[in-house]
Amino acid sequence: MLPIKYMLSTAALATLAACGGGSGSTGGGTTPPPSATTQSVGGIWTTQYTVTSGANTGDVIVAEGIASETGQYFAYSKNTTNGCAGLAFGQLSVNGSNVSGNKDAAIVRYSTAVGGATNCVYPDGSTSATGTITGTVAQRASLMLTATGTTSLGGALPAEATTFTFSSLYLNSSSLATIAGNYNDGGPTMTVDANGAIFEQDPNGCVLSGQVSIINSSYNAYGIQLTFANCTGTNANLNGVTASGLVTLDTSTSPTTIVGGLTANVAGQLFVEVFTLPRM
Repeated sequence: MLPIKYMLSTAALATLAACGGGSGSTGGGTTPPPSATTQSVGGIWTTQYTVTSGANTGDVIVAEGIASETGQYFAYSKNTTNGCAGLAFGQLSVNGSNVSGNKDAAIVRYSTAVGGATNCVYPDGSTSATGTITGTVAQRASLMLTATGTTSLGGALPAEATTFTFSSLYLNSSSLATIAGNYNDGGPTMTVDANGAIFEQDPNGCVLSGQVSIINSSYNAYGIQLTFANCTGTNANLNGVTASGLVTLDTSTSPTTIVGGLTANVAGQLFVEVFTLPRM
């Protein structure tokens, strides 16, 4: 399970929106319920836009995030022009419609396609930062967030505002029977059994075992924990580590895919991984 991963110092962060600068917004969604006192941030949230200012003007950014009903979230954004990606994890809270939270994340490379020579870093050369999130949510409709931060080298990151649109995929119910199955991890098979137990072994012998759990059966977001064992070489430091995060099932694709994100502390480093695995 190595589609997009990164190791960085603890307390790292990247903006939800961009691995290339600028800000963006999208419209759409549905009218939020008028009577709700405190809005829910839970959802699968997506956006796509073109950077309109700065060094990456013209680059296309595609982003997706999952937030549970408890406010736990992960998000990733891809700069489809230069092959860089931003990964973010954290916790959001809501007071009325006002959102606040924190983020841990990184900028990494996800592609070796055209533009692959781009150095995926912040302006000061760092790849991690710390910061906060503020914004507003219209339940099951839109999520407007502004992220600020400071890089691990002390550089201030400018505020970036992004509007995400709610995906109705989140309204699919969740169950262990629904997520059970075999998933193609680029060769190795990740198996989720009827009880939510996970097992995978990669060609180098690294064994992943863990559990999928139901957060709220009304919505398409699951908790996930994975423990690493028997890893060798550069991955040996993962042995005994348990990573946790969120996953969802994307039934709009054929075959259905499991999309998820994990984080863990590995010897003072933050292990970050985002994956998309098709069902077999």
